[in-house]
Amino acid sequence: MAGIPVRLHYLFFVTLLLPMFFQAWVSWIGVLWAFVIFGPVLFVTILLHELGHCLATRQVGGDVHGILLWPLGGLAFVGHAGSPARDLYVAVCGPLTHIPQFAAWYLMLVLSRRGITGAWSPSLAMLDASQQFWLAVCVGACQVNLALMAFNLLLPAYPLDGGRIFADLMLLCGVPALLAAKVTVGVAITIGIAIIAFGAIYFNVITMIVGVWMLISTFELFQAIRTDTIKQHPMFYFEPAAAQNDPMVMLPANHPRSAGV
Repeated sequence: MAGIPVRLHYLFFVTLLLPMFFQAWVSWIGVLWAFVIFGPVLFVTILLHELGHCLATRQVGGDVHGILLWPLGGLAFVGHAGSPARDLYVAVCGPLTHIPQFAAWYLMLVLSRRGITGAWSPSLAMLDASQQFWLAVCVGACQVNLALMAFNLLLPAYPLDGGRIFADLMLLCGVPALLAAKVTVGVAITIGIAIIAFGAIYFNVITMIVGVWMLISTFELFQAIRTDTIKQHPMFYFEPAAAQNDPMVMLPANHPRSAGV
């Protein structure tokens, strides 16, 4: 797609099978709804999110190595040389793809509801799929896009997009790379533990796995701090001072980065 290799991890379908399993206790139409939402809808949603990162990387003159769709979402493997401003642009362009996606699904929801019920209703309340299947699909797709955008933009936790945005903003404000890295680690650990606890309380295995993945990724960043190699880490290899003089300066470095849901 757009000359970008896309790989699908064989465990990607775990995120599809689990919701279908739980819906099986409700109704067969619920299973079908879960298949549509967590199958093709989620697949396309995440793919467009990662394409946002990839196309933004190309715009700043970077290299795109491919996209991986896996059980926890997607990863765009990209590399570019530049300032925190460029990295911020690349990080933001993924979550922003959910705005037009949400708008498209919401428009279909409103028009379909008008055609089916004869009423104009902006509600995004979950519907009974056995009664109004297509409307329930539209609502589910809208909620998926809102959730992914909020999750990636509002959680300043590494390695999520929000964590990259948070770190880039600190660097742009002149915070030294080492201090920015320490703050990033502290925030990410706190949020990661909270996500694991939330998943445990509500018996959500996927949520707990996301939290564990965040902690593992954060530990790698912590290791870079401990070994004094933070400026070799993909997120902190540029010098904040250079970025202050010219927010869009290209620096002589090109480390592979990954950004994803």
